Amino acid sequence: MPMDKWLSHPTAVKILSVVIGILLWAVVHFDPESTPNTVTSTTETKSVDMVSIKTEGLDESSYALKLLEPSVARMMVRGSRSALAFAEDDDYSVSVNLSGKGPGTYTVPLTVGKLPRGIELLTVSPAQVEVVIDRLESGTFEAGIVTQGKPAEAYEVGAPIIKPGSSVQVTLPAQDLARVGSVKVFVNVDGEQETVRDKKARMIVFDKSGNEIQGAILEPQTLDVEVPVTLPGKAVPLQIGNKGELPDGLSLQAIETRVKEVTVYGNRDKLESVNLLAVEVDLTQIKASGEVELELLPPEGMKAVEPSKVKVMVTLASSDVRTLEVPILLENTGSGLDASLEKPEDGTASIGVRGTPEELASVKVGDIRAVADLQDLKEGTHEVRLKLTLPNFVQAAGEAPLVTVRLTASEPASTLPDQDGGSPSPTPTPSSPPNGGSSDPGTTEEEPGAAGNTGDSNGGGGNDNPG
Repeated sequence: MPMDKWLSHPTAVKILSVVIGILLWAVVHFDPESTPNTVTSTTETKSVDMVSIKTEGLDESSYALKLLEPSVARMMVRGSRSALAFAEDDDYSVSVNLSGKGPGTYTVPLTVGKLPRGIELLTVSPAQVEVVIDRLESGTFEAGIVTQGKPAEAYEVGAPIIKPGSSVQVTLPAQDLARVGSVKVFVNVDGEQETVRDKKARMIVFDKSGNEIQGAILEPQTLDVEVPVTLPGKAVPLQIGNKGELPDGLSLQAIETRVKEVTVYGNRDKLESVNLLAVEVDLTQIKASGEVELELLPPEGMKAVEPSKVKVMVTLASSDVRTLEVPILLENTGSGLDASLEKPEDGTASIGVRGTPEELASVKVGDIRAVADLQDLKEGTHEVRLKLTLPNFVQAAGEAPLVTVRLTASEPASTLPDQDGGSPSPTPTPSSPPNGGSSDPGTTEEEPGAAGNTGDSNGGGGNDNPG
C-alpha cells in the first residue's frame, strides 16, 4: 500500500497518535537521576559554613566545659538543586559526644546529625576538636550592694538591707572559682525620694581585677534588696507662742501640749543652724478655753517637719488690768547725735498690762522693757511709739504710748589751747547760784531719762509688743 494511502487510513492515524502521546508522556516524566546513562546531571555541591558544634553527654552537675576549639565546623554537602535550595542552615548539625568524660583535655571526633532529604555529606572540617573539661566547685561569698546615681536634692542613701541574708553560694569551674573577688548587686537610686526595693535583684560575679565572670551558678539566684533613701533629720524643741489679742475681759492663762519635741528634715548642712521650731497661737481666733490644732511648717530651707500638726490646750481666764511705771530706754541713736527724752519728763511711761490676777501679781517693773527705737531718725524732735517686751501670758492693755525725743548734733570734746601756744586756761570755779544753793562742782542735776542713749538690748523670753 502506498505511503500516502496508509497515512490516510483511519486506523493508521489512530496508531500514530497513540505513539506520539506515549513519547510526550515519557519526556515529561523522565528523571535524569534514575538512569546511570544520563548525559546531563543536575546534582550540585554546597559549602555550609559556621555550623555551631554542640556538646552532648557531659555531666553538667559536676563538670564544666572550659574549652571547645574550634566551636564551629564547615560542611561540604551534595544534592539536587531543589533539595539544596529548600534546606536551611539550621537543618545541618554537628555535635561532640562527651559522655563519661571527667576533668582533662581531650581530642574528640565530630558527629554529623541527620541531613535533609536528598542531601549527602561529602566532608566536615575539622573532623575532630579539642575539649577541656574542669570540675565544678562551690564557694560562699558575701554579696555587696553598689548604688548608682544620686538621690534627689538633700536626700541621703542609708545602709542597704539584704533579705534573708547576704551569703551567696557561687559554683564555677575550679580555676574560675579561685579568681572570684566579689559578688555585687547594683541598685539605681538616681533622683529617688524614697526607699528603693528590688525583690529579685540580679547578682554579678567579679574577679579580683573587677572583671565579670560569666557562667556562674548562684544560690540563691536573686536577692531581696532594700536601699533606704531618706531626708536627714534633727530633733528640736517645740516653742509655742501667741499673737494677736483676746476679747476684752479674757486673759491667756496657759498654753500646753504633750508634744515637746519635733523632727525637722532637710539638707544636713542647713540643719546645723536649726535649734528650735516656733509656732504661734492666733489669739484673735480663740473665744474660750479648749483644744486647738496647729499646723507645723518647716523652717525656711527645710523640707519637712514631723509631726506636721500638733494639738495644744489653750486655757483662758477672766482678766484684770494693772498699770506699772516703766523706765523708757532710748536705743539705736544715729552716729554723731545725742538723744534726750522731752516727754514724759520723768523718763517713765505708764504701761497697762492685762492678765489673770495671779500673773499680774507676779509681774515686776523689771520684767517689762519699754524701748524708743531711734533707728534712722535725723536731727530734730520726733514722736516715737514705744516697743514693749512683756512676760509670757501677759498682754498690753491698749496701744503702747508715744514719747517725744530730741536728737541734737554731738559737740566735740576737745579743748583749744591759748592763742600764744601756752597751756590751756584753768576752768573757773562756778559761782554760787542766785538762790544760794550748793556750789559743789561734783553735784549736777540730770534730766530724768536723759541717760537713755544705750545700745541694742535683747529682751527676755516674753512677748514683744510694739503697740
